[in-house]
Amino acid sequence: MNRNTGFQFGRSGLSSSATGNNQKTGVFDFIWDYSIRLAASISLLCFLPIFAVLWVYFKCTDPGPMFFKQSRPGYKGESFTIYKVRTMRLGAEKKTALGTQNGSSEVTKIGRILRKLKIDEAPQLLNIIRGDMAIVGPRPIPEKLDAELKKHIPGFETRYTVKPGLTSIGQICVNENALGDALVKDWSLRFEGELHYIRHKSVGYDLVLIGMTAAYVFKKLLSR
Repeated sequence: MNRNTGFQFGRSGLSSSATGNNQKTGVFDFIWDYSIRLAASISLLCFLPIFAVLWVYFKCTDPGPMFFKQSRPGYKGESFTIYKVRTMRLGAEKKTALGTQNGSSEVTKIGRILRKLKIDEAPQLLNIIRGDMAIVGPRPIPEKLDAELKKHIPGFETRYTVKPGLTSIGQICVNENALGDALVKDWSLRFEGELHYIRHKSVGYDLVLIGMTAAYVFKKLLSR
């Protein structure tokens, strides 16, 4: 018995039950992960016609590539390549490393629409299939923004104890990017939401946030 912790570590009883629980958890996690990747694969196929239309649009109106990719910190702080439909002018990411608002002059006309409907995030379904991301989790952010926020928000690296997500509670509750003096305050609120998710992470919580995201996008579709 370990009296300091208050938990009993019986050599036979605990080890057998813990092993059984770990096996059940491992099997469930495998099934859930497989289901998520399968759903992401089907969703990505559904987006192919939209990508085809966007490809033609970019070819006719924009000299740059349709897709944007960037290295961002992910699970355990390890970098991975994130994919998005490009919504800003070429080279704008160098000027807007700490974030950009939808009304910025760096955001293209089609980019504003794509951002409003979250279609620019759809290529990240590939990141989910590859295992870099989950459907729900802290949103992956540029390395420069990450370094800046770590200076001002204690424990910010905690967000990397889970996989980054396509959607998050922070993004739903604080959906506009603040800049300048409001940047840290904005992200402090987001981080509070992310911490709540990390501490209470469950399949049920994921489903609630997926539903909230769908409702948010549907509301945007109905608005002008």
